[in-house]
This record gives sequence, structure tokens and C-alpha cells, in this order.
Amino acid sequence: MIRCIRKLFTLAVVLVLLAAFGYSVVLPRVLPLQYQDIVEQYAAEYGLEEAFVYGVIFCESHFEPDVISSADAVGLMQVTEETGKWAAAQMGLDPATIDLTDPDTNIHIGCWYLSWLTEKFGGVSETVLAGYNAGHGSVARWLADEEMSWDGITLDEIPYEETKSYVKRVKLAEQAYRLRLRLQAYLEETPLGVYADRTADLEGNEE
Repeated sequence: MIRCIRKLFTLAVVLVLLAAFGYSVVLPRVLPLQYQDIVEQYAAEYGLEEAFVYGVIFCESHFEPDVISSADAVGLMQVTEETGKWAAAQMGLDPATIDLTDPDTNIHIGCWYLSWLTEKFGGVSETVLAGYNAGHGSVARWLADEEMSWDGITLDEIPYEETKSYVKRVKLAEQAYRLRLRLQAYLEETPLGVYADRTADLEGNEE
């Protein structure tokens, strides 16, 4: 009986090692967690879920701080100069001095803007993302159109294919990052040594 239990624990150790290998080698390539301290800080400050912010960064820039889009959106969260200066003024920052290629500045402004959109659009994440991609003015018009929104809060139809695709991609990335962060927390709370020590105890009992 003890031998069977020992084998099960050994299998558990192997599975955890494989999970740890995937976590430490594969996942950082597929779902990066770069700038985690900055994301944690501003997500907490503006009441956003970290996975939501990571989903936006992943789809907007794939963590390239210097990337500039064809629409002149800049940096990790792809903030345009116009939006960046407007947001900076609202935040009490000097619009003339902001550097949108700076990760801290970009994530700070991006999170503030997501928070502003969340308050404006009643916390409906799909509507918030549509506003982030297409502009809050466009989304306000869509919500006022009964053919696109039955309640003026949720969007039943998004007329821009790019925005419709963007919302779906970010929501998928958000879900993936939610699982990624949960796995990170689990492995940090459950060291591999716990399994190794337990297996050693079983081996000693069998002898």
C-alpha cells in the first residue's frame, strides 16, 4: 500500500516538475509577464484586474515598448499622443514631458484610461475594450443606437470588424493570463520541495 502511495507521489512530483518546466520555459515565451511590478501597481491603483491589463498589452504591442502603429499609437498599451496628452492633463501630469515609450508612463496612462472608460461605460469590459480600440465617442454613438444596443450599456453589435476582432482577442488573452497568474501564485505557494520531502518520508516508512 505504501509502495503504491509512494509511486503516486513520485508521479505527482514528475507532473509538478513538468508543470514547472512549462511554467519557467514555455509560458514566458507564450504569455510573458514583463513589467509585472508596474502592472500590479497601476492595476491596483485604478481598480483593474491584472489579467485584463495584460490582455490589452499582449494584443496591443506584445510587450514591445517602442512599437508605433500605423495610427501613431505608441508603446506597450498603444496610446496615441493626443490621448496621452489629454489623459496626462486629467491625471495632473505635465503633458509636455510624458514619454509614451517609457513602460511606466505608458502603463500608467493606459491603466488610467481603461479605468476612465470603465467608469464611463458602466464597467462592461467588452464595451470598455471597444472604446479603447475605436474611441469612446464612437462607442457612445453605438450605445445610443437601438440597433446596436438594447439597453444603452452593452453592445449587441460592433460595426467595426477590427474592433469586434480586437475585443474577442483581448478577452481570450485576459482569460489566458488569468490562468497564468493563478498558476504562478500556486507554484509560488507550493514549492517542489514539499513533494520531494513527502516522497522521502514515504520511502523511509517503507523501509
